[in-house]
Amino acid sequence: MPASAARIAANQANAKKSTGPKTPEGKERSRRNALKHGLTGAGIVLPEADAAEVERRTAAFAEELLPVGEIEEALVRRAALNSVRMERGADRQTAALAGRVRKVEAEFVAPEGVSPEEAARLKDEAVRVAMFDPSKEATLARKYEAAAERGFYRALKELRQMDRALEAAHRPPAPATDILAAQAALASISCPEMSDDEFDAFCLEMDVPLPPSRRNSPALTASAGQFDLPITVGRPR
Repeated sequence: MPASAARIAANQANAKKSTGPKTPEGKERSRRNALKHGLTGAGIVLPEADAAEVERRTAAFAEELLPVGEIEEALVRRAALNSVRMERGADRQTAALAGRVRKVEAEFVAPEGVSPEEAARLKDEAVRVAMFDPSKEATLARKYEAAAERGFYRALKELRQMDRALEAAHRPPAPATDILAAQAALASISCPEMSDDEFDAFCLEMDVPLPPSRRNSPALTASAGQFDLPITVGRPR
């Protein structure tokens, strides 16, 4: 039956009387009324014990990971927050499953006429079934745990990427030319007075790749008493 005009007017009048909490204490209590598990949000609605654990892990992670700058510090805190959420999700599932198992064990009644062995088998089967909780709350807890785990490893991955970028930015520059790199590979056994042709032959003898600047040299290259000539085989095109 639809509400009458008088009922609607009365409801509207009653709604105007309730303006919600006005004091800071009342607003804090009202804000915490919606706290159910503390597995979502940005950490604002975490229980006091969990918030303290997040702060402890943030300090421990920072000491181990040595963040540089506010961005890396924020990633360290994100990793600490998600690590706590990940564990709380697992703890919640464990506690719920333990309660289900205890209830099944306490309420189990073996069918009449079955042997003790069969009764024990049926009880174990009932316990195994109870180990999976298909309820909406358990499904959400598993999703929250998985999301926290992804967030934890994502924060660690971003931290490592930033560390590698910072290391690359401060890495000493490589040798200016490829010839210097080849000479460094042969520095302990090569002679600095070698000519270009002698150096090319020595590279071939020691099985060291020629620098790009010398690979197309028209000079003859000697190796083990033989000469390689740039001869093209086949009909010209």
